[in-house]
Amino acid sequence: MLYTKPVWDPPALDDVHRLIDRLAFAAFVSQGADGPAVSHLVFVRQDGGPHGTLVSHLARDNDHCALVEAGAPSVAVFTGPHAYVSSSWYPAEPVRDSAPTWNFAVVHCHGRPVPTDDGETARHLHELTSRLERGRESAWSMGELGPGGVERRLPRIRGFRLPIARLEAKFKMGQDERWPDTKAAIGRLEAEGPGEVAAMMRDLNKGR
Repeated sequence: MLYTKPVWDPPALDDVHRLIDRLAFAAFVSQGADGPAVSHLVFVRQDGGPHGTLVSHLARDNDHCALVEAGAPSVAVFTGPHAYVSSSWYPAEPVRDSAPTWNFAVVHCHGRPVPTDDGETARHLHELTSRLERGRESAWSMGELGPGGVERRLPRIRGFRLPIARLEAKFKMGQDERWPDTKAAIGRLEAEGPGEVAAMMRDLNKGR
């Protein structure tokens, strides 16, 4: 269960989906009898169901595969923009008594993995590569592996889907801090970076 507060809720599900799509990379955790297994994987999000579905793959010689094939309870953890916020940035008036903090965005996608057959796994690999290569000069395609190039690799790959049964998201970006303090932190992060955190803070604190 993710600790959060209503003030840190994302404005809409679309905001969560956009963050997942932009990040793609997540820590994938499955619960086994001997404890959790953790792999770091790239995911493609697909529409369908109340929260969407994640599609990914891992090496068949990864012991984590046994838990994927068993449909073990799992969660994909996407970590978005984050940064330390120093109290030294806050204005001195009326007082500078706020503690420093860490602002961050995170998404937890819970579900049970479903193994995919070779055909679906091959389609996933093509879609994944196409998305990641999009917009690149001299973009690479799976076809460059040559005839049978994908098929030769499939025996070493375990593809799977993760229908998202429960979605948790936390965009902690200074919404519960005094506005003069948050405003000062935005200005400092815009000047020094990371700019992504400053942009999220400004967007999530509109109207204050």
